[in-house]
Amino acid sequence: MLSSVSGCSRDGAKKVGSLAARATEQHGGGDTADASSYEGTNIRGIPHYAVARSFTTADSALLRRAYGIEDPHHLYVSDSTEEGLLKYDTQVKRCRTCYVNSYRVGFRSVRRPAESWDQVERRVKATPAQEFAHAVHQSSVSTADLDPEVRPLAEKMLSDARAAGFTLKVTATYRSPMREALLMSKGGGRTHTLTSMHSYGRALDIVVDDGKQSRPRTHADWVAFRRWVTHYRTATGEYFRILGKPDFTWDIRHVELPTERVGFRTIEEAVARAQACLAPRSSTPCDFVPNLPAYPMN
Repeated sequence: MLSSVSGCSRDGAKKVGSLAARATEQHGGGDTADASSYEGTNIRGIPHYAVARSFTTADSALLRRAYGIEDPHHLYVSDSTEEGLLKYDTQVKRCRTCYVNSYRVGFRSVRRPAESWDQVERRVKATPAQEFAHAVHQSSVSTADLDPEVRPLAEKMLSDARAAGFTLKVTATYRSPMREALLMSKGGGRTHTLTSMHSYGRALDIVVDDGKQSRPRTHADWVAFRRWVTHYRTATGEYFRILGKPDFTWDIRHVELPTERVGFRTIEEAVARAQACLAPRSSTPCDFVPNLPAYPMN
């Protein structure tokens, strides 16, 4: 998620702590909050963080060890659809345009074992960008480098969109975790997520017309395409997703095809997987494994 914290409060952790305390009092303590309590956003565009959910010491420790989550009350599900994914914010979002770093829980990244997201952010920002530029497989603009299951669906969508009158150019398909780290390191005052559907070959960056959003015609065509693609259905019923809304987003190029095989829908799913992957002699990976035989985990 493209993000900037300029103008936003930096006492987010304290704020969430007080909110969590009040929510616990209101709910009478215990694990009384279901998944719907931390889905989506409010009318101001602020995520419904898991402040109403109580966490046992054991669950908090599992989430910290497996997924680098320092404060589980910063967890939320990105939206209220079946494809909404569990995310973690290192800072609390305070306004619609106060973008913060958001990480999809269980996604491959440059995060090291035992490293928290707060720690990996600091490490990446302090590392010279060129150190992330040496990976063999950095990124691609070819649909041939998408997940083999996604490629024909994406190519058909692009063909149908062009037949509908849109002028499109694909500027990114696969992007490695090292490439995500390079983008964050080169942020220049802006930051990016270190987790992405691009690293699973399930996302494309698409430019409409000449790509100049400042031009009214280009902007209008881009919004029209984003509306079109959210209503598009594949022959087998899958549909593509965008980030934000058609006319309001932090990443206007991004289009992805979700799958139930990648990402958590609830906190309980994340805790259960953490228990399994951290068990002695476990063969269960903590992070979801991509269906990308041509690309190693770099």
